[in-house]
Amino acid sequence: MAEDSAPPVEQMALASLNDGVSTPFAKAEFSDRVLIRTILSRADGGAGLAGQTVKVGGWVKTGREQGKGSFAFLELNDGSCPANLQVIVDAAVAPLGQIVPTGTCVNVEGLLKLPPEGTKQMVELRVEKVHHVGPVDPAKYPLPKTRLTLEFLRDIVHFRPRTNTISVKHSFLYIHTPIVTTSDCEGADEMFQVITLISDAEKVEMELIKNPPPSEADIEAAKAVVKEKGEAVAQLKSAKAGKAEITASVAELDKAKENLSRLEERSKLKPGIPQKDGKIDYSQDFFAHQAFLTVSGQLQVETYACAVSSVHTFGPTFRAEHSHTSRHLAEFWWWSLK
Repeated sequence: MAEDSAPPVEQMALASLNDGVSTPFAKAEFSDRVLIRTILSRADGGAGLAGQTVKVGGWVKTGREQGKGSFAFLELNDGSCPANLQVIVDAAVAPLGQIVPTGTCVNVEGLLKLPPEGTKQMVELRVEKVHHVGPVDPAKYPLPKTRLTLEFLRDIVHFRPRTNTISVKHSFLYIHTPIVTTSDCEGADEMFQVITLISDAEKVEMELIKNPPPSEADIEAAKAVVKEKGEAVAQLKSAKAGKAEITASVAELDKAKENLSRLEERSKLKPGIPQKDGKIDYSQDFFAHQAFLTVSGQLQVETYACAVSSVHTFGPTFRAEHSHTSRHLAEFWWWSLK
């Protein structure tokens, strides 16, 4: 998939790991797959590994069927570097329609080969086995192959790590997960709530004590003044009065309207926490919905694990458990590896 600002792929790949031609590729930690970075970031672009069998996994950036559906080209990325590995899959090995859509997750094994002369790739993978396919629905997958804006990505936050704009070039990437969240990761409802409605309600109550809200009579009187000033302006215009006189009258009308607007706004102030349909109206809160202190960063970090493979997070977590034993902490730091 194309991005709005593609990084210098070759430079970033080489900066992350610059193997010599004779250096063998390394497998990923805790897995038997080979990181694409260790293939493509070599000084020879991976050409020296031709003839070796490797297992790789990642997500399809782009895919297309060729040869009247006899084989397909895939651009595969596992998050270890911005560069993609070209993968060729024959129709006899796997159903091509299932693996070519952008966003498909695959784990394949095959032989590294030198591509035909004149192509930009230094090495490509000819697939012999497809171990796993995580299919996607092309009609629903939100990341197209076109250029993407940051405004567009704000609406699909959990997919941002799959773009070149927000990606990685290291093996295990540290993810700083949010402390304030709307997610109950553990599902136990034992969360400290972050809310501004209480302090806002206290401010409103203090304001209403100092300056009581206007009565209906006050508002009706202000409306009468607006009507009176409006009629005065209309009469002056009808009588073709001078510009200065009309301007002064319009200014008085504007002041009367502003005063009415302030009174109507103050009349809407109500003591207590705002409610809607008998429940707290969180749409008036700071985040416009319920928010909490995180109980775990696992849920957020898993969205990155589904885009850049190897990630970890280490940060504060909070549990509002009604227990005061040595095994229950209200705040502690949690390390999660994905």
